[in-house]
Amino acid sequence: MTGQKIQLMGDSLALNNIEVILGQSIYCKAEHHIIMVDGVSLDALLHRHYPLYHLEGLVPVMPDWLDVPGEREFILSRYKCTSKDFVMPILMCPDDCDLSCTVVVAHVVRTGSRVVWKKLGIDMSSREDMLTGDDPIGTTVDWLDEIPELTFRESDYTSQFSKIYR
Repeated sequence: MTGQKIQLMGDSLALNNIEVILGQSIYCKAEHHIIMVDGVSLDALLHRHYPLYHLEGLVPVMPDWLDVPGEREFILSRYKCTSKDFVMPILMCPDDCDLSCTVVVAHVVRTGSRVVWKKLGIDMSSREDMLTGDDPIGTTVDWLDEIPELTFRESDYTSQFSKIYR
């Protein structure tokens, strides 16, 4: 995957483009948000590297689509997190629309004018963990090591994700 190259104070930094668009996915024909990274939907990018994991067709974790009480507030609190380093659920199964099925998370690091997804992975929290609340999400993760680190301009990241997390 290639990002655009920019020059900042003599350093060359690769930035990835992020965009949130409206569209349909292979399993969800209702119009919904789709996270695009460098012109490729995030679920397709994951599927390209991990075709046996059945990640194609996952949709963004959209608060308005979550059915389980408390999950909407949890997701919004993670998105609004002021920590510089945290784990954020970003994709979910469109069949269940909750955080107990397949959930892809990003290890997010904020570095001033950049937001970096250090790594992406599949949350492995058990149903028993989930009964204690949503805090276990991101504590046990099968990291997808073939997915490279992704770096976005903070302003682009915030403006695009504000379409999902209002």
